[in-house]
Amino acid sequence: MSARPQFRDIVRAAPPGSVDPALDPDDVFDMLLGAILTRTLLLSTTARNRPVERTVEMILRLLRPLG
Repeated sequence: MSARPQFRDIVRAAPPGSVDPALDPDDVFDMLLGAILTRTLLLSTTARNRPVERTVEMILRLLRPLG
């Protein structure tokens, strides 16, 4: 079971101009999954305990078109 298809649907449903059309949703999903796994598995061993909201904001910035 994968959340990848639902993530693609979410990206496609985003308002026009809010997601860079050049981005590959699968690449973004992989990056997001990596961020979640890192936070879950390594949080106790890292000194940088940032709030989840910071990660979400960074992902939203990644999705936005340039300019």
